[in-house]
Amino acid sequence: MKRYWRLFRPHYVETQKLALPVIIAQVGQITVGLVDNMMIGQLGKTELAAAAFANTLFALPLIFGMGFSMAITPIAGKAFGISDFNGLKGIQKGAFITNGLMAIVLSLVCWGLYLAMPLMQQPDNIIPLSKSFFSIISLSIIPLMIFLSGKQLAEGLSNTKVAMIVTLLANVVNIVGNYMLIFGHWGAPAMGLDGAGISTLTARVLMAICMLLFIKRLSPLQNSTIKISINKAFGYVRDIVKLGIPMGLHMFAEASAFIVAGFMIGWISETGLAAHQIVMSLSTFGFMLYQGIGAGTTIRISQFSARQVPLLMRQASNASLQIVMVMVFVISLAFILLRNWLPQLFTNDAEVIAMASQMIIVLVIFQVFDAIQIIYSSILRGMADATIPGILTLISYFVIAIPFSYWAAFIGGYHKIGIWLGFPVGLGVCALLFHFRVQLLHKKAMQSSMV
Repeated sequence: MKRYWRLFRPHYVETQKLALPVIIAQVGQITVGLVDNMMIGQLGKTELAAAAFANTLFALPLIFGMGFSMAITPIAGKAFGISDFNGLKGIQKGAFITNGLMAIVLSLVCWGLYLAMPLMQQPDNIIPLSKSFFSIISLSIIPLMIFLSGKQLAEGLSNTKVAMIVTLLANVVNIVGNYMLIFGHWGAPAMGLDGAGISTLTARVLMAICMLLFIKRLSPLQNSTIKISINKAFGYVRDIVKLGIPMGLHMFAEASAFIVAGFMIGWISETGLAAHQIVMSLSTFGFMLYQGIGAGTTIRISQFSARQVPLLMRQASNASLQIVMVMVFVISLAFILLRNWLPQLFTNDAEVIAMASQMIIVLVIFQVFDAIQIIYSSILRGMADATIPGILTLISYFVIAIPFSYWAAFIGGYHKIGIWLGFPVGLGVCALLFHFRVQLLHKKAMQSSMV
């Protein structure tokens, strides 16, 4: 046991050191999301359902953009791992160019989704509210992509504190803005759901500005004094796009299973859609914690990969899996014990509370597989392996999870709760496929190091 502890302790410490600021920022962001939903829930069930529909739609371009941006971290991590400071300077310029162009594309996608909202067979009474709210929050995709450029670059340089500071500052602004604009406090107009959207947009603009100011101060980026030409920067743009597209599709495929589930629940009832939004907010808490460990894992794996030390890569991978399984146990226990109380934080509607408490049981089951696949996908990301994982993700969700959810709800007779049953099935398959992929790449890395 002592030998085992000595072997893995350095990996536990280093991974958690990198992950802790990410987790703090994620928890802060989740807290704001929960507060948003709690405040909106006080306006009524219709407003909560309208916010759920708009947020679900906005998640489509947002999740793709987040996944696309993640390509910056392993590329920067490999350059940082071998002290290629000139390369980092080029990656910095390429990252902001790439994400700026992607922000324009995603803005056009948001516009198309806005026009299509009335055609998505949602309850008629939520459409006007959803369209107005969506038109506001969709403007935040541009500042968000600017922020993500700096965030992922900083993480590649083993600096996870910058994004934490910026995110926590923006969270405070968002909460204060919600209090002012939703209910009309401190002389501000009571704008209801639109007030929540304006507050979110303001906070995200602040995030972009702060990140642009902070990123210039990172010491690894100051170790190079060379000028990076546009032509050379576009070389890094190509690298980011090549890796970012499959990474974006990977995250999009996973998120879309939950998004499509929200649409299908909306076909059934407004009550189910409100309960779905509540439990999705709760599930995000666990997801973001595991993502924090995943971010630390990607950073370490990318740097070990650049140094060509496959044994340390395997040890770091196993350590991350061990950390996250402990987290799963603690979080699952809390969800089970508090499943009847947690929904009451969002609404007083008895039907919504009862439905949400049932969905929490399914949440506890699927988050075990979710945590495992998050760590495996982070390992693969650190190895700059994106295309095959993207295909495996598409199979897991579009071929297995979504069809199973539809069958369980509309044919199997499980109705609203049946839609959630597809999640543990899809995530379980995805975790298993990723396991085999990671083991294969570890084996190849070991064989290469012996040549």
